[in-house]
Amino acid sequence: MDENYAVNIPSVDIDSFKEFLDKNNVENNIAEGFYDDGEKYKYITLKFPVARNCDEIRLYDDTNFESIMRSDFIKYRGVSNYEAIWSPGLRCIECEIEMHNFLSPNRYLLKKLAQFFEVIDEYGDERGTAYPSELLMYSDSEKQVYLGHSTKEFAFLSLCKDGRIIDLDEGRTRFRITLKIKNISAATEEIARSILEKISNTLFYQMDILYDFPISLCPRRESRIERHRKAMLRGKPDIDFRKLNLEYEYDKIPMSLYWFAQNNSTSPIFMYFALYQVLEYYYPIYSAIQVKSKVQNIIKDPAFNVNKDADIVRLLTVMKTNKAGDFGDEREQLSTTLRHIVSGDDVLNYIKERDFLNTYYQSKESQKLSNQKLRLNDNIGIIDDLSERIYDIRCRIVHNKASEINSKILPMTKNETYLVNDVEILKFLARKAIIANSRPFTI
Repeated sequence: MDENYAVNIPSVDIDSFKEFLDKNNVENNIAEGFYDDGEKYKYITLKFPVARNCDEIRLYDDTNFESIMRSDFIKYRGVSNYEAIWSPGLRCIECEIEMHNFLSPNRYLLKKLAQFFEVIDEYGDERGTAYPSELLMYSDSEKQVYLGHSTKEFAFLSLCKDGRIIDLDEGRTRFRITLKIKNISAATEEIARSILEKISNTLFYQMDILYDFPISLCPRRESRIERHRKAMLRGKPDIDFRKLNLEYEYDKIPMSLYWFAQNNSTSPIFMYFALYQVLEYYYPIYSAIQVKSKVQNIIKDPAFNVNKDADIVRLLTVMKTNKAGDFGDEREQLSTTLRHIVSGDDVLNYIKERDFLNTYYQSKESQKLSNQKLRLNDNIGIIDDLSERIYDIRCRIVHNKASEINSKILPMTKNETYLVNDVEILKFLARKAIIANSRPFTI
């Protein structure tokens, strides 16, 4: 893109905006659609680069294109993992922040921070009738770090990608709060992301300790077009109307873990770990059943001799538990549990009925989380494959040794995006475990 190109047009239509994009080498396309009443409209889709990928932004013909062209959005690129943009030419990085345990509107966050930094008098009285639009958090001879309302460029690139219709000439479009790092050199997206993470981790950690005010960088949101594409791929489930009843009740602890997973649907890592714990709850039950069967088989053997030391040792070996009181190692217990709650055909049918899962488990993307492939044509081996894959991913989530950092599945990384598919199959298995252990409902 040509960063020196400027435009000063009093009124701009969608075709003029396309010329502007073409002149600045921004990939775009104009198409037509129809409203419900049959009226035709035009829209333009442009590609916004994010590392090696692109976000798609769609703008309709009633957009204030002139306000967008007056901004410097073409000088920016996206930052992977985060709802962030950066510009090597403008020497800045900007990222939306998330406010934890803060239920008030975003604009009041700055008033609260102004009180912490004791600058409220500059912006309003003690009752807080006014609040700042931006706060300087740190500065030195080279760089400055601010928290405040987003720039016009961020508002356009983030909100329009999210499906919002905005006018950059209206100030209310920039009420999202962002961290802005100014006067900073970042030649590549990877460097920009590293700088963003280092500065935010250092400053936000101090804010958490000093002010009990936890905030963090906002994970990157998919564009509305991408969300729609995935929704179409998943398809609508076939639902037959069923009357609800109180025929069965379910175990309290697994249900708590299941609802925790559902309530954290925006965090695949939280979901995966909680759903894994649902299965883990039933390990002792199914392991004990397996051991009971093995013990019975030994005792029923006519050759078994209660007075023979070797036979007694063999019996004790089968009954041996680990220090936690469980039978066998965790990987073995997972496999045993899966075999009791679901069949290989159940698993294969569930995957094949969902095109996105079927495609995922045959792709190279699935191997980014675990080298264990699933044999989608083997109704016996699929359970072994599944237990190995589930346990492998579980270990990559929970193990925190510094030496294992390269194999970790971390929040706000591409791997977490892939994890959504494995969460789907794990949710299926957790439901099967809960149902298998249900009992008649009583009060």
